Amino acid sequence: MPFSTTSTVPSINSTVTIRFAGLMLLKPGVGNICEVGVHRFSPLHTFQAMLIVHKPGLPLTFIRLITGPLTTGPLSVDVFPAPAPGFAAFAQEPFARNNPQSHLNDHRWALNMQEWHPNADFNDGARPVVLLKSGILYTGNLTRPSLNPELQPAIAGGPPTVPLHRFAADLAVAIDIPPQPNAGLLLSWEELGEPQQLMLPRPLDVQNHPGTTYTISLMNDPPMFHPLPHDELALYYKVLRVGGSPIPQNQQYRIKDNQGQSDEIPCMPLTLH
Repeated sequence: MPFSTTSTVPSINSTVTIRFAGLMLLKPGVGNICEVGVHRFSPLHTFQAMLIVHKPGLPLTFIRLITGPLTTGPLSVDVFPAPAPGFAAFAQEPFARNNPQSHLNDHRWALNMQEWHPNADFNDGARPVVLLKSGILYTGNLTRPSLNPELQPAIAGGPPTVPLHRFAADLAVAIDIPPQPNAGLLLSWEELGEPQQLMLPRPLDVQNHPGTTYTISLMNDPPMFHPLPHDELALYYKVLRVGGSPIPQNQQYRIKDNQGQSDEIPCMPLTLH
């Protein structure tokens, strides 16, 4: 099932921006939502959620929300009142990875694993999930053109090499909260079995700092600046299944580029649609 799409360019200065970095898989869910699987089968990666508060004219404020894997249930993101039509992905024609006219924020820069493995899905190794019921998905950051990344077969005799040119190093979702009384965005999750909630915008921000915006940064990255060498796609294949079965290694890919490890490759979120 594909994402619902919109050709309206998302605002990079929306009221709330949700940013995804690291081992996460985004897919359409029933009811026009987005399910974000958070990979938890790698000791090299740690999940955390941070709230970054952007008050006009003041330094950024960082607030830790979650450190460690989701265990007892999803992290839900709800906007009230719920805007129609729900969650959508930004797509603008023409689009091709080797086309310089392709919009830099098009969500299709993300590696869609169903393009090479039809009907692929993640298993319980990427659950519980993050649930998004509204917003516009877009590419927040592209790899540098000079990296020339490509998909190569994991083993000799595997699938043919696929030139990627560039791809999404991270993804983002723009959410604009309706400008009306009692409108807001509610984050809900559990920590150590205790329900937690956060409503945005925060009342004191509205009162004392009009124009405040927020970034919710969801990261599933190595907790060190120079992580041990590893291949992100090999880790993703640990949680990917087709028809309930693992994807054979002779059908798997690995990512290669001409400059080796960088802050853009590895640790990119993927899509499944």
